Amino acid sequence: MAREVLRLQIGKRGGQPPAVRAEFTRVGDDRLIGSTGWTGDDGQKQERYQVVTIRDGKIADLQGCSSRRAAERFARKR
Repeated sequence: MAREVLRLQIGKRGGQPPAVRAEFTRVGDDRLIGSTGWTGDDGQKQERYQVVTIRDGKIADLQGCSSRRAAERFARKR
């Protein structure tokens, strides 16, 4: 079922899968800012930001943020 939906969505884009850009930036010893960017169906650029906190080699917290600036502020808070 999911595979069929994916094929349908790719077909809507003229046979091309969406190009997604992912980037990670380390902030301090235990936090990462992850960002993803892509162009939506309407041609508008979309971006999402997440702050990932890692403790003992595992994800301890994941916080979504509305902008890069908000993600940086959250990542620097203790």
